[in-house]
Amino acid sequence: MGSWAGRIRSIKRTAGLAVFGTAVGFILLELLSRVLLPAGSPLERIYPADAVRAPQPYTMFGGRPGGRLTQPPGTPERLNGRGYRGAEPAPAKPAGEFRIFVVGGSTVFEGDPPLPVLLEAQLHDRGLTDVRCYNYGVISSVSGQELARIVFEVADLDPDLVVMFNGGNDLTSPVQYDPRPGYPFNFIAYETNPLLRRDVSAYPTWTLLAYGSNALRALAPGVFTERFVGLDQARHEAGYLSPEWRDRIAAVYVGNLVKAQRISRAFGADFMAFFQPLIFFKPALGPGEREIVAPLEGFGKMARDLRLRVRLEWKRAQRQGLVVHDLSDIFDTIDEDVFYDIIHVTRPGKEILARAMAEHVAAQITRPDGQAPGG
Repeated sequence: MGSWAGRIRSIKRTAGLAVFGTAVGFILLELLSRVLLPAGSPLERIYPADAVRAPQPYTMFGGRPGGRLTQPPGTPERLNGRGYRGAEPAPAKPAGEFRIFVVGGSTVFEGDPPLPVLLEAQLHDRGLTDVRCYNYGVISSVSGQELARIVFEVADLDPDLVVMFNGGNDLTSPVQYDPRPGYPFNFIAYETNPLLRRDVSAYPTWTLLAYGSNALRALAPGVFTERFVGLDQARHEAGYLSPEWRDRIAAVYVGNLVKAQRISRAFGADFMAFFQPLIFFKPALGPGEREIVAPLEGFGKMARDLRLRVRLEWKRAQRQGLVVHDLSDIFDTIDEDVFYDIIHVTRPGKEILARAMAEHVAAQITRPDGQAPGG
């Protein structure tokens, strides 16, 4: 009997030491992770944009007023009072100023200088010195958010021309993140907020407790996103990757362009849209671009298929007067690196885009019929 009692005590001591050692090890791991690893959420680690982006009504998120931009390294910059890069438009338009508002995602927002600055310089070189281009780009924005931004922000600032430079996020976001065509970036994460859940008992309580650990957030981000969001189920319900799902992506995007043009003209502004290039559309890749594309063959085929569907939607919309210019093949003859990821381009690439955009913009605002913008 004494022998069994001794064995039981030994097992208990061993188990206790194991539990204690595991707890101490986890505490040390947690402390080290807080020193060595970023403390953000899994989604923020994928796309760290909250320093320059803030929640907004109607658009879901917009620029963060006064936000601090530290990219590229060594050139800190403050966003203006409206949360955008560059000059802030005065509430009352100065006499003689021709106002162009460029809306889009990070490809409008980022760069040194960003695309709207290069576009304005190109227009000034063409003698249109009264033109001012305002950067209303917001990181990861899609066309539906930009449509709302035109209504709730741009319309109040007396625009003469509204320019959309977009399409990339509309095509890629449903593939990578929230699968529902036209939904804002990661909207699915917002609508699964536990404060909005009707059935709180169904919420993953233990996962929520584990979410308090920075180490677990860093080591197993996919566990949290799946348990909280249910991405697989959302993809199933959206018909992810099906032909109907692809058609819906194209229809929603082009439909938003049509609405944006109608709304812009309703308050006296002209409108044009530019469909942006992606690395998957470039036939002759540079060495760096090949490294980016190599592991994304399936993604590339999907993007090219979606572009075909968008072009079919354009044909119908253009017969009804939609002004859209396809820049997706603008780098077809360049076999050097232009993209540094799937959607963003280098300074020389931006200058090529700005020149092409300026040609179309200059032709539209100097029409020989003398018709006023939006007329």
